[in-house]
Amino acid sequence: MPATVTVVYPQGAKFNMDYYLSTHMPLVQKRWSQYNLQSWKVLKFNDDAPYTVQATIEFGSLQDFQNAASGPEAKEVLGDVPNFSDKEPVIMAGEIVGTS
Repeated sequence: MPATVTVVYPQGAKFNMDYYLSTHMPLVQKRWSQYNLQSWKVLKFNDDAPYTVQATIEFGSLQDFQNAASGPEAKEVLGDVPNFSDKEPVIMAGEIVGTS
C-alpha cells in the first residue's frame, strides 16, 4: 500500500527555499530512491498558516519509508536540515487509504 510522508516546518523558522529546492530535495531523491521513493512536492504557505513549508514525499509503502529513515543515508538527509532551516521539522508518515 502506498505511503505519504509529510514534513512541515513551523512558521517563524528561518528557511532557505533556494537551498531546499536546489540541494536538499535532490539529496532526498538521490539517497532515498533506492527505497522506492516515488515522488515529492513542496508547498509554501501564507503567513497565517501554522507552518511555512511542507514537503510531501511518496513511497511505495510505509515499510519503504521506514527503511529509508533507518538506513545509513538518513543521517546525511536529516543532517542537512540546519543548512536551510533553524527549526526542526515535524515528520508524519502514513499509508494512503483513499484517493481520487
